[in-house]
Amino acid sequence: MNNIFERVYQQSVNQPTKVAIVYEKERLTYQALIQQVLILSARFKALGMVKGQRIALFAPNGPEYAVILLAAAKLGLAVVPLPITLKGHALENALKSIPVALTIAWSSVSVQLLKANLVQADNLISLNRKIADELLWEEVLSSELKDDTHWCDVPDFPYILTMTSGSTGSPKPIVLTQDCKINRAFAATVHYYNLTVEDIVLVSTPLYHSLAQRGLLMPLMLGATTVIMTKFNVAKWFEVVEEQQISFLFAVSSQLDMLVNEIHLAKNMASLKCIVSSSAVLASATKAKLIANFDCRLHECYGASEVGVVSDFCLNEHNDKQGSVGKALPFVKIKITNNNNDVLPVGEVGQIFCQSKTEFAGYLKLPEKTKLAYDSEGYFATGDLGYLDEDGFLYYVGRNNDVISSGGINVYPQDIEGVIKMHPDIEDCVAFAFPDTQFGEVIKVVYTTRTDAINEADLRKLCLQELTDYQQPRFLERVDSLAKSSLGKILRQSVKELFSQKMDV
Repeated sequence: MNNIFERVYQQSVNQPTKVAIVYEKERLTYQALIQQVLILSARFKALGMVKGQRIALFAPNGPEYAVILLAAAKLGLAVVPLPITLKGHALENALKSIPVALTIAWSSVSVQLLKANLVQADNLISLNRKIADELLWEEVLSSELKDDTHWCDVPDFPYILTMTSGSTGSPKPIVLTQDCKINRAFAATVHYYNLTVEDIVLVSTPLYHSLAQRGLLMPLMLGATTVIMTKFNVAKWFEVVEEQQISFLFAVSSQLDMLVNEIHLAKNMASLKCIVSSSAVLASATKAKLIANFDCRLHECYGASEVGVVSDFCLNEHNDKQGSVGKALPFVKIKITNNNNDVLPVGEVGQIFCQSKTEFAGYLKLPEKTKLAYDSEGYFATGDLGYLDEDGFLYYVGRNNDVISSGGINVYPQDIEGVIKMHPDIEDCVAFAFPDTQFGEVIKVVYTTRTDAINEADLRKLCLQELTDYQQPRFLERVDSLAKSSLGKILRQSVKELFSQKMDV
């Protein structure tokens, strides 16, 4: 079965009354879910949507996401999931970079789109409140229109177009096919983590992100149950895990940092079988607290939007490999190369390249950039630095363009940040290159704290104890906050631009 709708539809035939989606107090069975999908599919057809066309989606977390993604899969449409927080030029650039035939949006976005004349009311569905003469989601689902159950055979057609940016900030839409999404769901998740129809999967990150979409669609294709949180909240997370008997979830590292620091809020987490951390390398202190407080399998994965999960590390095993992001998944090949594309020996840092059957289909209408993303052997250039040990375990060092060259010696920010975070009062930090006439670049660290008790002398002492001479930060600056994405991932370039001209000596 190579259509995502087909897989979920089959679940509605096999187990129509099983709960497919839980959202707050709402419980949607497989049968009810498919009925909504068929109504929406009929509406898409009535609006003249045909295979290959694109839909922009600005929606908060909720069952609507599943209905829209499944109706699109059925008809061979592509969905462009975007955050409802987009505004101004960012909103305009997103729609101009990927022209769409239809937009489905939260009312706050609908207002902006109509005012800026970026969409016409005839090609807009508002989710929660009507702004002009556009269709309202509630009206669509109450329609008597209903499509048949036939689906398109489009495994290689664009299905999800997710946005990424290069160092210049110019959008590079990543094309993910239904085939790719199915492979990521089963080869990289169901089979790898041994999931079954009995599992209950939690989605607590924004659904416009690829990994959250997997957390939504994977259980539905499997015949399990997915539980959707509106947004992440520590107390609510513990409550949902207990009440809904969650067994599996993907979490971003920033969520796990918050959870372990509020572990006293947890009551009964016995249902949890497996937690997989993604998006950024876990701090060593967080890993230790996870192992101490969660009686389940704990995994940390490394990957990229273009290729999916590349490697996985089980925190409960291999105590001698702590700091690694694990071994390549069974269908992935990894190599480490220097600037001349020579494969480096064990232990030497270079760029991480990989081959995987969960790779993307390319950057939309950017064939040259797609070609440049691969080497002559068909390995994808991640832009990340790392090394392999003698047992094939991968160690992530940082982004290629984040390396600090101080006096001709390469310094990796993650090494410095890992030490700074050892201090119990440090909340988060970023190390980056600061211009210097003598050494070319020196190291500056900006950091946020949990309390007011910390002083710079403590951090200097910690750095002297743990870091070599060329790794010592020249400048340390305490700041109120660090720019972060909606997943809680630090926006390093934004932080660097903001604080590279500010200096507390």
